[in-house]
Amino acid sequence: MTRFTADTPVGLVSNPASGHNRDQFEQFRQRIDATPSIHHIVTHSAEEIPAALSTLAELGIEVLGINGGDGTNSALLGQMLEGGFFATPPAVVLLPGGTANMNAGDVGLRGSLARAVNRFCDWCGGQRGLSEPPRQRRLLRLDIGEQRHFGMFLGAGAVIQGTEYAHREIHSRGLRDDFSLALGTLRTVWGVVRGQPEFTGDQRIGLSLDGQPRTDHEALILAVSTLGRLAFGMRPFWGTGPGALRLTLMEQGCSRFARTFASIARGKPSRNAVPAQGYFSHNADNVQLWMEGEVNLDGEILPVHGPLDISATEALTFIRP
Repeated sequence: MTRFTADTPVGLVSNPASGHNRDQFEQFRQRIDATPSIHHIVTHSAEEIPAALSTLAELGIEVLGINGGDGTNSALLGQMLEGGFFATPPAVVLLPGGTANMNAGDVGLRGSLARAVNRFCDWCGGQRGLSEPPRQRRLLRLDIGEQRHFGMFLGAGAVIQGTEYAHREIHSRGLRDDFSLALGTLRTVWGVVRGQPEFTGDQRIGLSLDGQPRTDHEALILAVSTLGRLAFGMRPFWGTGPGALRLTLMEQGCSRFARTFASIARGKPSRNAVPAQGYFSHNADNVQLWMEGEVNLDGEILPVHGPLDISATEALTFIRP
């Protein structure tokens, strides 16, 4: 098991505008700044990330903590990989500073942000042993035209409608993390079962995996991820093969939706979860999509008009102090 010494340089980048930081950041900042072994940098925009990474690289950090949401995590890690700041990327600790914190739920510190900050600071000021082995995860690399984005979860179809509902009806009431995601998912599933138009919009998608011929689908739900666990423990991927990208597609009109979705979410797809009934799951190293619409990338809604290429970055090491 990987271990770090008390002399291992540690950096932390915080986004004070992220969900859980927004109201309590100064309190967290005081706790962090009282731990002299942490090189703490506060960023207020994506434009400040390269300078932060350059500073931490000059300090020779071997552990990088990120106190922000899923979007902050992916933007910072993507720039770290693409910018060549480190000869060897540092081990990463994700703190649940955002609204949803799906990435931290899979490979970071779970629970409240206050508890995570205290745990991280105690670890940095102590012996720095690990209670479990490090985990390897890659990022999704999205090329949309000339723009490049990074993330760990991409969703389309009813995922977009569910996200909009969650922002409008759940997050606006102060509910966050797995509980809010569970509510949003259940409401989306109920809307699909009831055939409510706001949850069953038609999303036409062209799909090619690893250069294979394009297939066209009327997508109800599309999910692509490099995570092992999604919100509230969902594991909706059952494809086989060595590909780094995991993809699940449910088509409009897929049979026995509620019962089959429940089995898929538990990571135990029923006999009905087969292509003949409108359910697909594959692993691939490259995914190309053709669509006119929107995708959810780690909580950020991105417009897509035409082809979208998805590949995987090199693997990063994530640790839980």
